[in-house]
Amino acid sequence: MKFENKSFKNETIDIDFNSFINCQFENCTLVFRGFGPFGMDGCSFTNVNWSMAAAAANTLNFMAGIYHGAGEGGKNLIETTFINIRKGKGNY
Repeated sequence: MKFENKSFKNETIDIDFNSFINCQFENCTLVFRGFGPFGMDGCSFTNVNWSMAAAAANTLNFMAGIYHGAGEGGKNLIETTFINIRKGKGNY
């Protein structure tokens, strides 16, 4: 669903499969479950909490396990992933 110029306040919002353009979020929890893409452009955030659930949380747990349990190679994989994220590269 596409939301444009909408204000969200004191809500929990699932962001999967949604697009937010010039929206304002105040005192909200934004939940990404990892089931589909989302978009945000020109949005503002005040006192917002981000939450990962379901598949997205599983991915974070996987990455933590690789980082802490797969030796130097695992640490290098995760560190390289974050370097690529900071550079805006899409090959993770």
